[in-house]
Amino acid sequence: MTVELTVRSASAFTGRQREAFKELVLKDPQVQKDGLSARIAGAHYLAFLYLGGELVGVNAIKNNRPYQRTLEDRAGVALPDTEYLGEVGYLHVDKNHRRARLADVLILATFAVVKGKGLFATIQSMNVGSRRLFESHGFTQVGNSWPSNKVKDQVNLYVRPARQ
Repeated sequence: MTVELTVRSASAFTGRQREAFKELVLKDPQVQKDGLSARIAGAHYLAFLYLGGELVGVNAIKNNRPYQRTLEDRAGVALPDTEYLGEVGYLHVDKNHRRARLADVLILATFAVVKGKGLFATIQSMNVGSRRLFESHGFTQVGNSWPSNKVKDQVNLYVRPARQ
């Protein structure tokens, strides 16, 4: 089976590729649909994982400074632009390919392109799988939790400081 993993600046991908990214991300019912195309196009980096020519996983390093300021307020934690490149988000692996550690592959691939810069992520308390995944890659929960506006749960901020 052919494996293809590509991580590049969002602007380096075609509109069709970004649309395929969006279609896979939208399989997660908690993703905010309004403005999603623009957020994907404006990301620092996008990662695409294909198995046998089928898109099975995606990930992004998002670039949304106003949202970053909102997270700082909600969590009560500073995320200085000079220390944190952006948010790891839109990490999604097709349900038929889960439990094969493909999310690890996607996260490690994005780490390689950010070259040691700090990253952050938001994870809901009930999402034990995501919490474990991010913690296994050096993220730690910081600050205050806040209510989710999607489900009855709390959202937590996780950070991975810059690495040399």
